[in-house]
Amino acid sequence: MRKGEAISKMLKICVEKFDGIMDKSGVPYIFHLLKVMHYLKSDDEELCCIAIGHDLIEDIFKDNHAAGYAYLRREGFSERVIAGIRNMTKVEGESDEAYIERVKSSIDSIKVKLADLRHNSDIRRLKGLRDKDLARIAKYHWMYLALKEAELEFQ
Repeated sequence: MRKGEAISKMLKICVEKFDGIMDKSGVPYIFHLLKVMHYLKSDDEELCCIAIGHDLIEDIFKDNHAAGYAYLRREGFSERVIAGIRNMTKVEGESDEAYIERVKSSIDSIKVKLADLRHNSDIRRLKGLRDKDLARIAKYHWMYLALKEAELEFQ
């Protein structure tokens, strides 16, 4: 793909696939994907594609992950982008510990997941704080600390 084409393509795909889907606060979900990419502050096009597409397989191709990865290949995305998204896609029945170990296997996945956790932990996005929200934020904090430690190992 030519420079800029991959980001444009991933953005178009996610705008279409997430059309009409809102986050917990009633905001279009695409804003979350864009915010995660923004937090990276990177001009690495493949990393930005991973950020934009990080929830695509888990949320849109949830019943058939293989079909989602095949779709991304047909659309011309690199194996780096596909692997980054695969590392961030939680599998049904998978423990949080196993999931984080997979995310930790790649610096791309670590960077994007850290940005994802940052945005997901922003309590200003919630309409109120309930016990389950606090429990989720505590889990995200544990994940964040584990990934920050792993990030240092890649440097």
